[in-house]
Amino acid sequence: MRLFCFSLLIMVIGCASVQEPNTLFEAYSDYFSVTDRNNIISIADEFFSPELLGEHYKSDPDAAGQLLFKSYMHDVHSHFERIEDNAGCLVVNGYTPEQEPVVFSLKYSPGASGWLIDGIHVSFVDSSSDYPQSAVCPADYFG
Repeated sequence: MRLFCFSLLIMVIGCASVQEPNTLFEAYSDYFSVTDRNNIISIADEFFSPELLGEHYKSDPDAAGQLLFKSYMHDVHSHFERIEDNAGCLVVNGYTPEQEPVVFSLKYSPGASGWLIDGIHVSFVDSSSDYPQSAVCPADYFG
């Protein structure tokens, strides 16, 4: 009976523990669902790399707006990701609140508790036919 109770306890603890995102899109979805204007500065280090945030983001009056780039996208159309050499790139294709096509290209790096956004490029494209059909890193736009 003790073995059963112990096994049940382990199973309940395992189910209750928070799962780290396995994919870049899961990490993005966590960012999208958790952050808002009231909490973005206090929890930014859970979603963004220290290199992207810089040293003074907490006192920068424009930081919240920049970190909430998600507000440019209302609906997700598609997404693509790739992970290579301990870094990853994610493209999220979607539509603005006004139903205009927009593309997020995000670079991710590993952090202590999962993937962290390490680069951001937002593109407003002419039509959904211009959406990338594979993962594109922000640096690829400037290369």
